[in-house]
Amino acid sequence: MKFAIILVGSVFIATAAEAGLLYTVRTGDDMLRSLDTNTLMFTDIGVLGAPFDFGGLGWDSTNQTMYMVTGFADTNLYTVDLNNGSAAFVGSHGFGDMFGLAYDPTTDTLYSSRSTTGQGFYSLDRSNGSANFIGNPGINLDGLAYDSTRDMIVGALAGPGDLYDIDRNNGSATLLYDGAFFDNAGLAYDPDNDLFWMIDWSGNLYTFDPNNGYSRSLIMSGLGAHDGLEWVPVPGAWTLLGVSALGLGRSRRRRT
Repeated sequence: MKFAIILVGSVFIATAAEAGLLYTVRTGDDMLRSLDTNTLMFTDIGVLGAPFDFGGLGWDSTNQTMYMVTGFADTNLYTVDLNNGSAAFVGSHGFGDMFGLAYDPTTDTLYSSRSTTGQGFYSLDRSNGSANFIGNPGINLDGLAYDSTRDMIVGALAGPGDLYDIDRNNGSATLLYDGAFFDNAGLAYDPDNDLFWMIDWSGNLYTFDPNNGYSRSLIMSGLGAHDGLEWVPVPGAWTLLGVSALGLGRSRRRRT
């Protein structure tokens, strides 16, 4: 008896690049949660142990570290343990309204933004939390995300429901998407699906498609208030990529 690999209808190639999870905070109990974008299943990881009120999350892909700003809750930068949810104090940035957070590996910089009581785009020192003012975008940036496909920082403006391209050199904002209302929210870019994800205080989960004018789709609702959102690759995860219209199968050939 022999085994042979034959082509049936599609070829699938296993790849280790990009499979990941989204991380967010349920604001009612400061619970760090993960979300599988394939199954849309949430997993409770653990309570932060630090205050959180309209804050943001940012994944440092260079140092494999999750950072957090806490919005109105305090003026500090934290790291967050993705295994148990616990937050560890890094230092103070000095602002009581830091909402957005995003790490850019091309500049090796952690960016942050203010909202509601002030406006501004900053870089944060990951060793002591101190903030360096870059510029004023002229809008309240409630969420930030780094788009690794297009090499750009995207900011979210809650209320009007808009998305902006943020200039890393001076903080200026260029409109990308003139949308409808969304609440204060966390924003994350998912390179696996080339989509932006958003979760907000009204308990809605959205996607924005940059290949279709950043068109918005409501994926889930009734989730309860959440904020902060970040995509993190899963180490060693493998995905299947379909290539052309051929398939990879295995048939058993019977000796006659």
